[in-house]
Amino acid sequence: MKLDYEKAEEYQADAYQVGKRDIAWSILGWEMANNEDTEWSGYQERTGNLVAVMVGDDRHFSVDPADVKELSADEFCNGCGQVGCGHGV
Repeated sequence: MKLDYEKAEEYQADAYQVGKRDIAWSILGWEMANNEDTEWSGYQERTGNLVAVMVGDDRHFSVDPADVKELSADEFCNGCGQVGCGHGV
């Protein structure tokens, strides 16, 4: 399922770790959802979560910003997305 989002300018790194997972993630933006006025206004509001995808995947996940940690380029593989794999560095 694709989630609606608006770009999050503060999340510009190449990859992030989400929670304790050993896979790198890309942050797409702030998750947006309909509210009681969306039907007539067309506007959505932020849920407070981020929309993220695993490196090498296209499925959207809603994640808590408190669980997101920026990764440097040498901390993950840009091929498989695994944190700690140096193959694709």
